[in-house]
Amino acid sequence: MARGKKQIAGQLSFNFCFDTRNYVCQANSLVGGKQALKLNSAKLIRAAIMQVVRDDEELKPYIITISELAELLNVPKSNIYRDIDDITDNILNNPVYVKEEVGKKVRWIKIPWVTRCEYSSDIGVALKLNDELKPFLINLKDHYTQYTLDSILVMKSVYAIRIYELLQSEIMTRILPKSGINIELSVETLKECCGCESKAYNTFSNFRNRVIDIAVKEINEKTLYTLSYDYVKKGRLVIGLIFHINMKYH
Repeated sequence: MARGKKQIAGQLSFNFCFDTRNYVCQANSLVGGKQALKLNSAKLIRAAIMQVVRDDEELKPYIITISELAELLNVPKSNIYRDIDDITDNILNNPVYVKEEVGKKVRWIKIPWVTRCEYSSDIGVALKLNDELKPFLINLKDHYTQYTLDSILVMKSVYAIRIYELLQSEIMTRILPKSGINIELSVETLKECCGCESKAYNTFSNFRNRVIDIAVKEINEKTLYTLSYDYVKKGRLVIGLIFHINMKYH
């Protein structure tokens, strides 16, 4: 991917690549982190992550115009002008929490997504991913997840994006067997990764109706996968889900 530099209003930035067939690559520990971004904020962050290429040593600054962002997100420019302050504020105010396990102790490390995310009417959105994310985005050799950006840009639910990413992080092969595979995820993990730890999702039925079923429907409609699930129970309590995933052409 050839990327030139440009100077806009005294600010150095790199050309933003809009080929959504390119890969979004993240360490599995980042994919499995606690995230609470809204839909368009999550898409913009993943578009920024897509800019990272194999030989990068640093995370670079970018500027994306409102017209470009509207085209990327497939929404009217008027919507972006209306929502851009909310999008940038949401990115700035909702860091990712990455789990660190030392022996039996677990702690969550809070990392802001960006060191800069601001809108200027005469420039666009200036964006730079936080250098603290370099170990999770640069020079990844193993334990990483990748998918093309266009896989998630079509989604209308951020929960679909997050569950799609979680499932991708568990798929170890590019081609699934004809019988498909089963992936078990705990309810706790799903709630953490979808930012659904509030009281509103205390009952499993609420969480299933408002998060799981919406995500499964979108993944079935908009990706190459077919997805269904069964329950893992402890007594009457649902503690996990077993997702059965297969390729549509199977």
